[in-house]
Amino acid sequence: MLDHLLPPSGLPPWGVGEGHSGQAQQVQMAARSLRHGPCPARTAREFTARTLTAWELEPLIDDTGVVVSELVTNAVRHGARGLLHSRPSPDVRIILCHTERSMLCAVTDPSEQAPRLREPDYEAESGRGLQVVEGISEMWGWAPLESRGKAVWAVFALPSVARRLEACR
Repeated sequence: MLDHLLPPSGLPPWGVGEGHSGQAQQVQMAARSLRHGPCPARTAREFTARTLTAWELEPLIDDTGVVVSELVTNAVRHGARGLLHSRPSPDVRIILCHTERSMLCAVTDPSEQAPRLREPDYEAESGRGLQVVEGISEMWGWAPLESRGKAVWAVFALPSVARRLEACR
C-alpha cells in the first residue's frame, strides 16, 4: 500500500535526510479503511489515537487527531462526492507511517481532483480545513495514486526527548 504513495525514487518528501547513511530506515505502518463506518472522521481519530499510543507517540495525538479529522472530512465531502451511491462504495483510507524522525498521516480517496488551499471566508461555516492542516503539521501535500484517486498527507516531527518533570523539594 505504501508503494502507491511513494515516488519512483522510493524516497518520500517527508523522509529525505532521515536515517543514517547506508542504513535502511525502519518504518512502522498502520492502515484502515473508512468506507463502512457511519462516522468516518471519529473512526479515523480513534484509530489514530490507538496507533500513536501503541507507538508511544502520545504527544502527537491531539494535533494529529485534528489533522486526520480535516483530511477525512475533505475526502468524504469532496473526494468521494458523486461516488457515494456507487457500488462498491468508494474507499477512503487512513494510512499512518512512523519513521525515526517523523510521523505521516495520509488519507486516500477515489477522486483525481487536487486539494485546494484557499483563503478562508471568515463568514463561511466551512472551507478552513487545509488552513488548519497547514498550521498544525510540519508540511502537507498530495500525490496521485497509481491505481485511482489521490492521497493527501501531512507530516509531524516527532517530539524531542521528553523532559522529565521533577517534584520541587
